[in-house]
Amino acid sequence: MPQLKKARGLPFMRDSLGPILTVVLAVPIAFLFGLGIQGDSSAYIIGLVSLGVLTSLDLRSGLSKVGVGFAVSFLASLYVIGHSVSGQGFSPLSFGDLSLLLIALPPSIGVLLAGLLFSRATPYKMIKANVVASIALAVGLGLGSALEAGSALSVDSLTIVFFIALGVPANIAQMILFHFLDKLWRTKNLSMSMMPTLFFSFNLLAVLGFVATGDLRQLYPFVSSLGFLPALALVGAGSSNLVQRISLGPSLGPSITITGAPMVRQGKELTIKIATQFGGQARKMAKVVATITRPGGKTESLRVSQVSTGEYSAYYRPGGSGNYAVHVSATSKEHQTANESFSFDVQTPSPPHQVSQPPSQIRPSPQPSAMPSPVPPPRPPVPFVKGSIPKLDNWDPRVWVGQEVHSYKITEHLATGLTGYVFRASFGQAGTEMAIKIPILKTGTGAAALEETMSEATRLLELSAQSKYVVQLRGILVDRLNIQEIVKGDTQLYLRSPPAIVMELMKGGAAKGLLEDPAYDSLYYSEKWGGIVMLIASMIATGLETIHNAGFVHLDVKPQNILFNLRPPATGQEMRDEMKSGTLVPKLADLGSVVRIGGKVGQFTSEYAPGEQVLGEGATASMDIYALGATIYNMLTKTPVNSKKLIELMNATTANPGSGRIASDLKFAWNSFNPDFERVAKLAPAVPVLKKMLDKDARHRLSAGSAAASLRELGDKALA
Repeated sequence: MPQLKKARGLPFMRDSLGPILTVVLAVPIAFLFGLGIQGDSSAYIIGLVSLGVLTSLDLRSGLSKVGVGFAVSFLASLYVIGHSVSGQGFSPLSFGDLSLLLIALPPSIGVLLAGLLFSRATPYKMIKANVVASIALAVGLGLGSALEAGSALSVDSLTIVFFIALGVPANIAQMILFHFLDKLWRTKNLSMSMMPTLFFSFNLLAVLGFVATGDLRQLYPFVSSLGFLPALALVGAGSSNLVQRISLGPSLGPSITITGAPMVRQGKELTIKIATQFGGQARKMAKVVATITRPGGKTESLRVSQVSTGEYSAYYRPGGSGNYAVHVSATSKEHQTANESFSFDVQTPSPPHQVSQPPSQIRPSPQPSAMPSPVPPPRPPVPFVKGSIPKLDNWDPRVWVGQEVHSYKITEHLATGLTGYVFRASFGQAGTEMAIKIPILKTGTGAAALEETMSEATRLLELSAQSKYVVQLRGILVDRLNIQEIVKGDTQLYLRSPPAIVMELMKGGAAKGLLEDPAYDSLYYSEKWGGIVMLIASMIATGLETIHNAGFVHLDVKPQNILFNLRPPATGQEMRDEMKSGTLVPKLADLGSVVRIGGKVGQFTSEYAPGEQVLGEGATASMDIYALGATIYNMLTKTPVNSKKLIELMNATTANPGSGRIASDLKFAWNSFNPDFERVAKLAPAVPVLKKMLDKDARHRLSAGSAAASLRELGDKALA
């Protein structure tokens, strides 16, 4: 019972404490700006305080907040209108006077309507609020004028058309200011509608007073609003945030967990279980919406049923094979929202004695022979090292060679990178070759790095097919439950069913090989090399443009991640001809490591990363541009662009995460670092473009599209 009483007390705290805090904070602001009023400033101060209270009312909490806003607006309007030139133009009014009540009521109703109609994102919100305020005040003053015989203001001079015409120039500056405040406010509060509407009414009273008297002092509310409006907005944001922290705590909020089978047979019904929590406890949500994205990008809604408190279920029967993504959005009673995604693969049923298509196949590979084949023989034993599976923290990727992983036969270990092992694999009787990347997992770590890849699986699969300069992904097999068990130490599960990314096999190797393989020495020292590097870089920049336009950042552009579809020839002329004809194509690999723009940076390669990527800033497209510039520099000089000191400090941040001293030293080294462009002797005309790509100020770097055009032009000139 005590818990129930406490829970019921929280909404009251949130509802009342916000306006109370706002009054406490807004009163000093009102008195400060009220010093500019000659004479009685009480109406000005009460008006400002009422506007401040409206900023603290979050309309997402329901109609009760709109009702409070109406009451505040009505009481404030009674006083402000009664002390205005327009109000005093009638015969003396008192608070009990019917005419004053009628004058104040329409503007208050206008505030109510604005709160109901314009609280969400809507086109021309401020213009609509201004029109509503103008009409409401015109109706109010018109009613008051009609009731008060001998009024100095006639009904004819207060027509609605006149007020709307007067409202546009009177409030145009404030409408622009409110527009920008609303854009800032929207991340915190969706109710920036009632306050502007009430302010527009008050402002019109001041302008009307100036029109009637010619006294410039009547315009003081208009002039001072350019200062007090942002101040009140900050007061409202600060009070509402403080209330949330006091009543809910900084870390409490809704969360979603989705579970379901990672692999389903076509035609079989899948049960998707959804668990919702609030503040770490199972909690019923006000609204739970689930959608499913089918292969090809089509989205449909799922019917969600509540099973018990905080537990929901949805059912889906897939009609075709491929990768499906479930997206769930849950909104709490406090109008806080959480989102989560879950992906699964659908496998096409196979007739007896035929090899089935792998579940991860999104785009069909060349089909295996249709000839029936006998039941495949049992898998050969794992080539264990010293008779046992290696421990997770000392894993040997060669244990997968000769095994089947998700229906693919691993034939060769190609490379080990920072985040994963890359293998050559074959599928089916036809032996169609693919590449498979298995992420590196360590005990207790690694699961978080795959969360974004899993949630973005469908989008990444589509994205890889949108550019011919990006290595195509064929499937993403990531099961959150499996990963959780693997990082706990289940090496058998890591061996049998690891997370995997299936992609096209690039048989020509990486651009890094052109610098390290002695067979390509003649190519590196040829007069064509500079132009070839520009041509390669322009194609990769085109691929980056596609990635950036889709809202992602690659974060690991480097020669090791630029792969060729065929082995490049060893002479400059041949390589130039094959690239120009489209026979030889460089592609950007490792798309599974990308993150959303603004997302958390989880990796970097110190020789190619800009300082801000390592110092913890959110992911930006300019980070890829710096890395591409560093790649060009490396391919032209065989040396990294980043200084030795910079590289050492970047690596030290990985070994000592959270060290303030290392971060401070790195920031100082980055600010004092300047690339040595004198080393770029192979293609001096490229230096101006490289300087823009490698600018330490991310805002001055080229976009991917501009870089692609500039690099292509340099390559064409050098290879002409």
